Amino acid sequence: MTRRPAAVLALAVVLALAGCTVGYQPSGAAGPSPTDDVSLGYYDGYRYNESIDIDAEDGLSADETEAVVSRAMARIQLLRGLRFETDVDVEIVDKETFREEYGDVWTEPTEDRRRLDNVQHEALFLVGPDEDVVDVRRNNRGGVVLGFYQPNEKRLVIVSRNDPATLDDELTLAHELVHVLQDQHFGLSAEGSTLDSINANSGLIEGDATVVEQAYERNCETGAWECIEVDTATGGLPEDFHWGVYFLGFFPYAEGPSFVEYHRDRGGWTTVDSIHGDPPTASAELIHPETYRQDAYGEATVEDRNAPAWERVTVEDGPDAATVGEAGLATMFAYTAYAGDSPGVVDRDAFRNQGPDGLDSEQPYSYDVEYAEGWYADRLHAYERGNETAYVWNVTFVDEANATAFAEGYGAVAAHWDGKRRALEGGTVWTFDGVGTPFEGAVRIERDENAVTIVKAPTAADLGDVYAPADVDPIAAD
Repeated sequence: MTRRPAAVLALAVVLALAGCTVGYQPSGAAGPSPTDDVSLGYYDGYRYNESIDIDAEDGLSADETEAVVSRAMARIQLLRGLRFETDVDVEIVDKETFREEYGDVWTEPTEDRRRLDNVQHEALFLVGPDEDVVDVRRNNRGGVVLGFYQPNEKRLVIVSRNDPATLDDELTLAHELVHVLQDQHFGLSAEGSTLDSINANSGLIEGDATVVEQAYERNCETGAWECIEVDTATGGLPEDFHWGVYFLGFFPYAEGPSFVEYHRDRGGWTTVDSIHGDPPTASAELIHPETYRQDAYGEATVEDRNAPAWERVTVEDGPDAATVGEAGLATMFAYTAYAGDSPGVVDRDAFRNQGPDGLDSEQPYSYDVEYAEGWYADRLHAYERGNETAYVWNVTFVDEANATAFAEGYGAVAAHWDGKRRALEGGTVWTFDGVGTPFEGAVRIERDENAVTIVKAPTAADLGDVYAPADVDPIAAD
């Protein structure tokens, strides 16, 4: 069995679809509980190596679903070293049922949150000012969702791509069961308010689940365990699939497992358990796991110098600024190798882990890329004037050399997207006319020692109103 890119994308949003109404309703009693070490590999009357006579091609009965789920839970306990504290309901549905009954699992963001989200993705040259990243994500998902676990509902749903719906294989089930285990032991409440902090926390959660899933898969592939696998038609990617937005969402699955393995190899699963109590807050901690809790990163600052016509975008009960982190920077540079009419700013092979047998199934991408190296902090303020948006973005690095490289790399990204360069005193301005490129407006890039400040406005003439020079009163400049 192999991990499919579409499947990983689905897991990235913790969702899955399937097409039958058979569900596992726990029996209530967990059966006898052996007291020796083998008991970790035992759940609700089933052992991890239990042989179950099931033909899943035509779907599963309630009893068959219960048997497979209980055996999978025993296997997860054995691999992860933790016991399930309570039962979990597992439902298998088809795509149509998912769309009709579970289409609301993605909550719509507020208008201000959506605007801030769009602006930070525009700063990364992933979406243009007239595009909506929420719609892009929705299109990317298409029909590829495989399963999800909702902590607030204590609900695990598997989405089958077969008709009748069945358990296509046990990997999605295994992955989502790890999330159940995490929720029961550590809680899965949302951590982080920025894209970077969310990516960092998700990297721990998804890395933990993916490491266990990969071990589960190896046992299936070697024949050590009997596992269900049903022939399934592989669906194509949705039309206009956006690789850049996908890469940014895929980050927790690419770098999370190596972060978890790094710390597990040095302190066992108990160390990983303790990290759940003090999760990473920067994606750079996952890319460079040795920097976790070493005070290697900090905070960037942005002074508001906007004219009154430009109003700061803030989110009620949410962040007042954006931080994309090293993962965001890496995505921006890598995306140029997959889109646009000119060669990428970084080569594809600098981002993807390609071997003789194809893309590495366990870590297909590496976010430790040129131009993003040495990231220390970043902070982006978004502004609005009617329907127009602008931003000021401070990206700070550990030293001047890394800041210089990033400024040059960002200029190369601007050129890749058909920006026209003008060198001015104190910085460089790139302008975009929206012809043959999704981007419009003007971007100014300035470096001061180890910090790079990027200002975006609808026109070059607006740049000073969005971010007035330090010696100019922004009110007077309006």
